[in-house]
Amino acid sequence: MCGSSLDGEDVLQETLADAFYNLASLKETHRLEPWIFRIAYYKCVDFLRRERRRDGEVSFQDEHDRADEGISDDLDTPIDAALMTLVGELPPKERAAVLLKDVLDYPLAEVAQIADSTLGGVKAALHRGRAKLRSLEAAPTLSTFDADQRRLFEAYVECFNRRDWEALRQLVRADARLEIVGEKAGAMAGLGSTYSSNYTALPWAWRLGVGVVDGALVVVHWKQTDDGWQAHSFVRLWWDGGQVVRIRDYIHLGYLLRDAQVDSFDETAS
Repeated sequence: MCGSSLDGEDVLQETLADAFYNLASLKETHRLEPWIFRIAYYKCVDFLRRERRRDGEVSFQDEHDRADEGISDDLDTPIDAALMTLVGELPPKERAAVLLKDVLDYPLAEVAQIADSTLGGVKAALHRGRAKLRSLEAAPTLSTFDADQRRLFEAYVECFNRRDWEALRQLVRADARLEIVGEKAGAMAGLGSTYSSNYTALPWAWRLGVGVVDGALVVVHWKQTDDGWQAHSFVRLWWDGGQVVRIRDYIHLGYLLRDAQVDSFDETAS
């Protein structure tokens, strides 16, 4: 729904937190899964709205929920796996209809409940989504990044790989925010008292590299295995004035890269 495993993980965390605090409102406990999916759907929609406002796109509307004529013949012909990589090109309701029906095999009535729509509206959204996906000939190209942005990431990676923590402190603002996803968050206080030492204490050989995960420029954590260097996790960085102001490290969530598209600028690692 978010178009990226990175953003999807953030929305997942919000969804589970919201579900936990509102669990008492669930009257039918056997309906737990679709109830959580509905929360997730609205979290995804909120995320996409924020992204569009950030990109200067004010309008955020799906096409009208209408029961289009002549759609019944299409409903038994799901989109194949190759086209699913393009689902991020669809508006939210069409995106949700295709994912829930063609990937998760939810009944259309369940999809309608999750997406807060009617059965006819979901059929129309599914028909439109499938038609649009079939009209696309190639996956969207990866985002391009300017040389200055690349150099900042490369400088961060080089300091880490050399274990040059003093040089790294020059790149990280003293009040930068550090988030270890799944563990803790807080102010860096320079570089943080244990962040670098936790890395040096890892029980496996590792190195960092600059790469692209689902279209986002990130620091890729490579882990050495019997089969060579494998992408283990990644780190997101936010910059301001040439310094890191926020670090979000996904080192404990290695599963995120299982289905993500990872392109490395580091030929030795890949």
